[in-house]
Amino acid sequence: MSYTNTFFLNKRLITLFIFLFFSLLLFFTNKSKFVQKVEKDIIDLVAFISYPKLWYENILYVKSSNDLLSQNVTQLKLLNSKLTNYQIENIKLREMLDFKETHPMLSLLPANKVNDNFTSIYSIIINVGINDAINKNQPVIDMNGLVGKTIKVGDNASKVQLITDKNFAISVKVGNEMSLAIFKPTFGRYGYLEGVLKTLVLNEGEIIYTSGVSEIYPSDLPVAKVVSFTKDPDKLTQNVIVEILAKINELNYVFVIQ
Repeated sequence: MSYTNTFFLNKRLITLFIFLFFSLLLFFTNKSKFVQKVEKDIIDLVAFISYPKLWYENILYVKSSNDLLSQNVTQLKLLNSKLTNYQIENIKLREMLDFKETHPMLSLLPANKVNDNFTSIYSIIINVGINDAINKNQPVIDMNGLVGKTIKVGDNASKVQLITDKNFAISVKVGNEMSLAIFKPTFGRYGYLEGVLKTLVLNEGEIIYTSGVSEIYPSDLPVAKVVSFTKDPDKLTQNVIVEILAKINELNYVFVIQ
């Protein structure tokens, strides 16, 4: 197509568009009922054509809002959980403070359980050590009773042998007569007493305490309570089963007796 033909074609198109523009302008500036009806039809058509787009945008907005709300709800739940844990920790710390104040005769150093010892289920690691004046063979208790003793001490942490260790044994006193016996663990929270004479009167629920005979443990630390006792005709001693008082499976905070 020659340049001249192209020019005339473009000129005609421009003329057509100008003509259409002014025709539409004149048409829609006319206030006749027919024109108004056409305008309404065009508005309805535009609204109908735009509806799917608006519907899709609304769906995306609602989904985005739901995602944001879900995120906010999750964050609030985590915050609430954290605040609840802080409250529980605060209650425990207050109980520890009260416990320390009610035992002024004992020098108690508070400590946190860092973690269970991965090499043994019968020991734990606590966050105090040589820098806190901790030595080997110092008793460790919680607010319920004897937990164990330190067996290895680092600069800032110590390993504690638990009372549930099969190799653990301690001299205790039991009964109204405060007769001496030996406590040894069996399984879980339970243990037994060796050397309790048949003549000794016992009661279920009775608390047994450290005797003070040992150089490690001071006297009158609660150790366990009597669960059951039986007498064998062929033995001079009773079979006494006891339950450990310390909450071994719930340890978070302990005291080291200095």
